[in-house]
Amino acid sequence: MKITAANIYVVPTGFRRAVILELETDEGITGLGEAGIAYGLGTTAAAEMLAAMLERLVIGRDPSPVELIWNDIYDQGFWTKGGGAISMAGLSAIDHALWDIKGKALGVPVYSLLGGPIETDLEVYANGWWLGCNSGSEFAKAGLRTVERGYRGLKLYPLGMADPVTVIRHPARRSLREGESALVIERVEKLRAAVGDDVAIMLDFGGGLSSDQLLPLLKRLEPFNLCFVEEPVDPALPGALARVGRTTSVPLAAGERVYTRFGFHSLLETEAISIVQPDICNTGGLMEGKKIAALAEIHNARVAPHNYGSALATAISAQLSACIPNFMVLECFPDYAKEPDYRPILENPWEDNVRGGRMLLNSLPGLGAVLDQASVKNHLWRRVAL
Repeated sequence: MKITAANIYVVPTGFRRAVILELETDEGITGLGEAGIAYGLGTTAAAEMLAAMLERLVIGRDPSPVELIWNDIYDQGFWTKGGGAISMAGLSAIDHALWDIKGKALGVPVYSLLGGPIETDLEVYANGWWLGCNSGSEFAKAGLRTVERGYRGLKLYPLGMADPVTVIRHPARRSLREGESALVIERVEKLRAAVGDDVAIMLDFGGGLSSDQLLPLLKRLEPFNLCFVEEPVDPALPGALARVGRTTSVPLAAGERVYTRFGFHSLLETEAISIVQPDICNTGGLMEGKKIAALAEIHNARVAPHNYGSALATAISAQLSACIPNFMVLECFPDYAKEPDYRPILENPWEDNVRGGRMLLNSLPGLGAVLDQASVKNHLWRRVAL
């Protein structure tokens, strides 16, 4: 089998701009992947990086030796060493597509190739349920509605303020404005009172605060029985993260802006986090995610994959989640299809398989994902071919 061509799509879908890879082979088997730069800046840069990798190191090759191709790109791409959002997102998408081809060629799901499944369904938590909320009462009502739909975990951005451009405005210059600290406490306090003690509450701080405001705020949040606080400090500050870990009793999580097992080694060496959050669409792909999970085991940590991409990203993340023994919970956006200007990426989104707060695995070969060709066809960014 030989890889003959690739289509790269940049698809606006709700609040995301998904970078989707479709690899073609001379045997008619195709493979899908996603470069995880669907929000923030850099979407088209990731698409161009992906095209360059394909042109130089992928097109014309046998897709079977996934690890060999991964290492060739990592070793020869230059900017891939040491990791980085754009380069590693491109490499991740290629990794996904190669595994998708292999699974389809063998007639089995990718999670079976990676040693799974360990369970037939996955625990998920809901994100995005808070859209339109500002006051504590609004968060409480929206959270309760989501719990009534069967979700047993809720994530929110308590430091985030509504923004017409970015949806959420994280703290600027690492500080909260006057009155915002009280609003943070109000939001969490009223949400906890509404949903009860048995629902997991996760807070994403977005790496937004310096220690003088962060440490007292975490102390005030300790009574609310939080599942974890995500990215309490800027991911470039491992020393600050270590200090927070020594100071608070709240479990800490991090990893969405950490790349490859090498980056996670440094993160885990802080001994500050209990939960690692690799994004399988930008940290290096499925096999790299498996290695990161093994590294987390050595540090007695569980894995809660970060998942803020298209429905394809969810299918990819579920494949990894199904085959790691220290899996904790997978991020899920149950209402992504209600976002303005939403455009479907898959014909069979895995989000539709959630029942009672758990996502059922499907048994389709490869990634178990069927690209919605009609939806993406007008968003072709680049075609690369022999």
